[in-house]
Amino acid sequence: MKKMLNGETMIETAAERLTNEIVRCELAPGQKLLIADLKERYEMGASPLREALARLCSLGLVVFDSGRGFRVAPTSKEDLEDITTVREIIEVSALERAIAIGDDEWEVGIVAAYARLERAAMRNGESASHVPEEAEVAHKLFHTALVAACGSKRLIEAHSNLYDQARRYRHLMLELTYDLNDFLGCHEKLMQATLARNVDEACATLASHLRITLAKVYPEFETA
Repeated sequence: MKKMLNGETMIETAAERLTNEIVRCELAPGQKLLIADLKERYEMGASPLREALARLCSLGLVVFDSGRGFRVAPTSKEDLEDITTVREIIEVSALERAIAIGDDEWEVGIVAAYARLERAAMRNGESASHVPEEAEVAHKLFHTALVAACGSKRLIEAHSNLYDQARRYRHLMLELTYDLNDFLGCHEKLMQATLARNVDEACATLASHLRITLAKVYPEFETA
């Protein structure tokens, strides 16, 4: 039993490290993921690495074919459009449900998550060349806090997976444009509308926010 637990822990560790390096673009889109290289990089055996890569394939962060092996999933306008569309459906629906059934504890969680995000963003200032892990974590926690009371574990899991898929593109966006006031203002507006239980405004604000990355990375994209 101990070996099984250790093996599972190694797989989870490998999957987490791979995910972080992929979404931060430290492993570039399309880059080959050779088991021999990863064994040296992460100092672990081939078995947990293969299992971790298989898990990331199911999450859309890694692709595999018999001729080319494992690679970091490529990026494209079409891919980001698809991620954005599905994320909007999932996250807006989850937010609507959370507003309907969320309690005081849920509201406190949102306020705390925004305060953490604000502190992290202020520490980073206007620098977009390197977004510290603290700010990345705070940003995801804020979006998770918004939908935390939706009452569906699967909705929250889907939100998390789609967030990570979109996060790679956010890094591309931040290299192109970043405004601290706009960033915080958008999230504060989203928080206020949600706490006011204004479903229409909160959902519209969230949907608009989710489309920002697509518009910034691919300026030619036009919303319907």
